[in-house]
Amino acid sequence: MLTFLFVSVWALIITILTTYTKTDLLSGYTLLWAFFGYFFAWVFLILTIVILLPYAKYTRKDNRFKHYYIRSLVHFLNIFPLRLKIKVTGKSNLPKTGGYVIYANHKSYTDPFILYTLINRPMSLAAKKGIYKIPIIKNWIEYIGCIQIDRDNNREAAKSMLEGIERVKNGMIMGIFPEGGIKDRDDEKMVAIRAGAYKLATKAEAPIVPITMMGTSEVKKRAPFKRTVIKVIIHKPLYKSDYEQLSTSEIGDIVAKLTNDTITNGIKA
Repeated sequence: MLTFLFVSVWALIITILTTYTKTDLLSGYTLLWAFFGYFFAWVFLILTIVILLPYAKYTRKDNRFKHYYIRSLVHFLNIFPLRLKIKVTGKSNLPKTGGYVIYANHKSYTDPFILYTLINRPMSLAAKKGIYKIPIIKNWIEYIGCIQIDRDNNREAAKSMLEGIERVKNGMIMGIFPEGGIKDRDDEKMVAIRAGAYKLATKAEAPIVPITMMGTSEVKKRAPFKRTVIKVIIHKPLYKSDYEQLSTSEIGDIVAKLTNDTITNGIKA
């Protein structure tokens, strides 16, 4: 949606400028008009983010339209400034109904964007405290149901986890990076396991969906000038019957091994 809107506004601005100034598009001013068109299209896009804030605030956290809008925005960002080409394997493994929790390796700040494009239903993420200091963004992530993970305040972290558990029980999808942040940007394997992260799924008695992402560590070296191919492997879910006899540490070991073996041996959905 937003990609179409962006291109349409860009074309409209160029048309208005060239018509108003009676300048032939084939003249030497073409690049100038293209620049202004691109600039104003970005301005228009940013305005939609601000204008829709009241709507986002006063609607349910699982409101489908605002999640559709954010998903469109993320898709647009993946195409234009980030230049990501995402290849997905195993999408049929995603549960069709009910809430579940996604656990994925984390090597780039683009990882949440990638996860968000995989799901066509309302989805939220566990976000670190620092993101909640960014104006506008902090409002949007709160309004779509993200939970704040404050690693310096166990009480607040536990409170946020309880909120996330309730949302999963009510049918929302949550995504979390169980490494607790980016530990090693050059090694795509899971290099740390925070067992507490798996309580989000076990306490909600929800399916655990492991996801492996490959290529995200290259984005910082290539964007925005070179395209980066990202391979996403969605593994078969672990249901309550699969993990109810296991501790969260054991679940974490299973997910980490699955992710790391996939990176080592290649794609296996």
